[in-house]
Amino acid sequence: MTAELANPRSRVSRLLTQHLPGSALHDAYSNAVRGLTAPIRPAEALSTVPWTILGTAIDYRIRMWLGEKNHPGIAEGITIFREFQQTGTDTPEPYAHAAAAGDLLLNRMAAYAAATAPLTATEDDDAARLAIVGARYDAVFRTIAVFGAARAIGYFTDLRLSADPVRSLAVLTGKIPRSHVDDIRRQLAAATRALADIKGTPLTCSPTFAGSPHVGHAEGDIIAGGMLIDVKSTIMPRLRPAQARKWFHQLAGYLLLDYDNAHQIEAVAVYLSRQAALLSWPVGEFLHLMGARMPLRALRDNLKNTLAPHPHQVAV
Repeated sequence: MTAELANPRSRVSRLLTQHLPGSALHDAYSNAVRGLTAPIRPAEALSTVPWTILGTAIDYRIRMWLGEKNHPGIAEGITIFREFQQTGTDTPEPYAHAAAAGDLLLNRMAAYAAATAPLTATEDDDAARLAIVGARYDAVFRTIAVFGAARAIGYFTDLRLSADPVRSLAVLTGKIPRSHVDDIRRQLAAATRALADIKGTPLTCSPTFAGSPHVGHAEGDIIAGGMLIDVKSTIMPRLRPAQARKWFHQLAGYLLLDYDNAHQIEAVAVYLSRQAALLSWPVGEFLHLMGARMPLRALRDNLKNTLAPHPHQVAV
């Protein structure tokens, strides 16, 4: 759905702009972020930080802490390596080695997610490294359609991984700078306090929605205890109106794409992982602040009819 929202002429963008302009929510959000604590960030020059990778990594690390064992984005990245391996390339081994290391990565992430006792410092360090490597596999999946994932795949193939997945994964985790590991650990430590109330509640990670196929692909971050949560790792939470509109139209899009209320979403939230701030709104308040002039059911029907019109129905 990201591409749809980036295009102001797309049907999704036009409908959300018309029915959910969101200016009041931007004001409420701006008031909420005033006075937040200084952001958690790596101890290095900001220009050298792989912000997107670390942002994805903290999302995965939080999911592991919540108990999630399945990570579709990583699994899709591994699948792409296997597809490259089987396409008749002259050197299939690097792709096979990356895929095997990815399988082991998922197993180890699942083991940490299933742990019943608090992780030791060594285990917490390892879990952070696994989350960062997982973000690299996720990047393969997220960029394959737009950029052919050349840079994301090259990250793995340039390392000359071996046929032994244990050794290959050790190479991948060992490559991560200490400052990046500490960054994820600090964000996770803050999240365990900020998100303590949702741990143990019914959990869905990477939720998709009935209308997801109508926008190419739409996948949220987390639904926990009926709360749809989008994890953001920005160091600058004060947003200009256009950026705020993008954030909240994304949440609104997910909410409306749940045509039949299958996820029973009761609240929507943004979790600012570098400020350890969970900003949430009940669905009714969220829609009111977004400027809705019709109830959720009508908004969902409107979007459904717009994206996938039935015979004899005219989209509004």
